[in-house]
Amino acid sequence: MQKIKVGIIGSGFIADFHCLAYKQIPSVEIIGISSLLSEQAKKLMKKYEIPGEPIEIYQDLLKKDLDAVSICLPNYLHKEVAIAALNAGKHVMIEKPLARTSIEGEEIISAAKNAGKKIFYCENNIYAPTFRKMKEIIKEGGLGKIYKARGKEQHSGPHSAWFYKKEKSGGGSLIDLGIHDIACLLWFLEDDVKSVFCQTSTIQPDRGEFGKCEVEDNAIGILNFKNGAHVSIEESWTAPGGYSMLFEIYGTKGQVIADPCRMTPLIAYSEKGYGYSVEKAGSTIGWTYPVPEEAWTFGYPQEMKHFIECIETGKKTQTNGEFGLKILKIVELMYKSAKSGKIEEME
Repeated sequence: MQKIKVGIIGSGFIADFHCLAYKQIPSVEIIGISSLLSEQAKKLMKKYEIPGEPIEIYQDLLKKDLDAVSICLPNYLHKEVAIAALNAGKHVMIEKPLARTSIEGEEIISAAKNAGKKIFYCENNIYAPTFRKMKEIIKEGGLGKIYKARGKEQHSGPHSAWFYKKEKSGGGSLIDLGIHDIACLLWFLEDDVKSVFCQTSTIQPDRGEFGKCEVEDNAIGILNFKNGAHVSIEESWTAPGGYSMLFEIYGTKGQVIADPCRMTPLIAYSEKGYGYSVEKAGSTIGWTYPVPEEAWTFGYPQEMKHFIECIETGKKTQTNGEFGLKILKIVELMYKSAKSGKIEEME
């Protein structure tokens, strides 16, 4: 079988996960990486034995014989690069959020339709084994009628300055972390949001080397679903201790709780500390919760395997551009609620 040829645009944390995922798929060949950070890209290419040199100008990568590209870039670059890739005849794997705004998202989707290419929206949690099992329990009726749910993600804040700038990111912890929770909760409940209420705050405006935080670093929201379920989300960039996520789903016949960063099969204590436990953990001294096979636990290889199968077979992806746009519109409505102080209705 002819291999699917992919390129990766970006060389940071998420690009590493994409490389790892592709390298586990025998039918995929990584043709190259485009990045302005050449030394970072060189390390990534060496780590995953990708031949050649980093390509500074992403348009030069798009000129190569590629089937698809992974866009692992800051939010403000998503629209420009995605549309360029689609117009160049490539399928696009795009990290969340789809774009900074729904208007930008609609432009990306329009470009995909015009080009006859697919957008694969990277919502890794939907492909993660823990959450797949949750979904299975729900689908089999194990919880009865779902009436309440909760999603929560937190860490001490991103490690790149652009996240904290409104013009570049489009928002803070809500569009960064909340977008994960909303996507999963819609997937779990298989229903649409009727109305939302949201409050945001900036607890830590001074971000040291990254400058001033111009966006919210904490957000709490309520989503009212059409089926009557009430769902809450909690998102924070001011929580020390490393990355953490939690989902709770409550039904008339049962409940299910997932905490893959704390309910790990491994708990460690060290007075000296050690290398790495989980994303954004500032220390490994004392009691820690190392996440084994972090990329697999959070669904990255499974996600990419699904996307490649969709390219090979033509089947529909579980998370396409329209899905990403739907989530983005809910996030925008929550920002509107935070500004108005009122419950806002979905159109």
